[in-house]
Amino acid sequence: MSSLERAQRNGSPSVLTTPPPKSLPRDDTGIAPVFTISVDDPQRVGDPIRGYTMYTVHTKTTSPLYTKSAFSVLRRYSDFLWLYETLSNNNPGVVVPPVPEKSPFNRFDASFVQQRRLGLEKCISKIANHPVLQKDPDLKLFLESDTFSLDIKHRKAEIAHEKGGLMATLGQTITGPRFYETDEWFDKQKGYLDSLELQLRGLVKSIDLVSKQRAELAAAAGEFAQAIGDLAQSDAGLGTQIASALAGLAAVERKAQELQDKQSSEDTLTIMATADEYARLINSVRLAFSSRIKTYHGWQNADGNVKRVKQTHETNRAQGKLGPEQLNRSLALVAEAERRALDAKHEFDHVSRLVKAEVARFEQERIEDFKNSLEAFLSGMISKQKELIAAWENYQQGLLRKTNSTVQRPAVDSTAGSESE
Repeated sequence: MSSLERAQRNGSPSVLTTPPPKSLPRDDTGIAPVFTISVDDPQRVGDPIRGYTMYTVHTKTTSPLYTKSAFSVLRRYSDFLWLYETLSNNNPGVVVPPVPEKSPFNRFDASFVQQRRLGLEKCISKIANHPVLQKDPDLKLFLESDTFSLDIKHRKAEIAHEKGGLMATLGQTITGPRFYETDEWFDKQKGYLDSLELQLRGLVKSIDLVSKQRAELAAAAGEFAQAIGDLAQSDAGLGTQIASALAGLAAVERKAQELQDKQSSEDTLTIMATADEYARLINSVRLAFSSRIKTYHGWQNADGNVKRVKQTHETNRAQGKLGPEQLNRSLALVAEAERRALDAKHEFDHVSRLVKAEVARFEQERIEDFKNSLEAFLSGMISKQKELIAAWENYQQGLLRKTNSTVQRPAVDSTAGSESE
């Protein structure tokens, strides 16, 4: 089945029109389907060597394609990866949101599992609310199948038979005839994406460094708080007031440690996660570009086949090998080859327009996501700074009250003495 036929089966736009980036497919009531998806409850499964993490995927939807409006299934990371590769194969020209990258280390570390869970949740939510991908039957299979392991075995066999898998598709694109770009827009976009990826990778490294420095600062604050607290509770003869002041200082430093730890974690979960997501998403954009080149090769191959069929027809006719029945059959073969070539050209034009619409969507979502991440990052930082300032102010006011109490007490005692005389 060609990608054009699959797109028509999935309810995608026809080859002659491409919807604007914001358009969504609508059901019979004229209302765009809505998907609300969460990925929760990560659970470690299996033995220590071959273990893996299972996630519960909860879905609520208004789409008429689904038998229920709310359902839940269990999925592992490799299932999400299968979905990404399959959707990329099914939908040439579409920028499929990528899953988080694999990691051979610390796979079961709590912070890593949390980051991956959030990444998977964001990925599947974007896929389900994409105007083309949300109607893909393989997404439906992923979201609601209770026999998923068995189902994907059959689907993998079908995919391997049709296209040889995602990597085989890429390999065919790379090893095919050289493609000469005729649209300047695509050349400009390739250079822009290369530059953007470098910037995003640099941003990820910088935020990761800042996050680690915050963690180190939090550890130092904790050590300082421990030392001051131990001193305040020691029998060093410091006096009640000094011991109380040191204990208060230790409490403030412990608060600073807590806030730095929280900020370090939020740095990773907000702006760093968004930068890393879009650095990976650029590879999906490049894959969409590659799928366009593949449809171009399909078009050229179909054109070449038309020339061969016509040449065979003319040769047979010149040699008198075509009787009335053979002539009709030969003309039908020529017409069929021309039809396939025209369909291939339409598919190339469709994918070219679709890639441009997808890049526009990519830019629009990138701006919105970074805006939201930056707002969350700054809001969290400001709130934590306010908490720390309030802790220092409370500590200062406590010291002032103790100081004033110490200064005023002798004056009161002196006055009382003079009155008694």
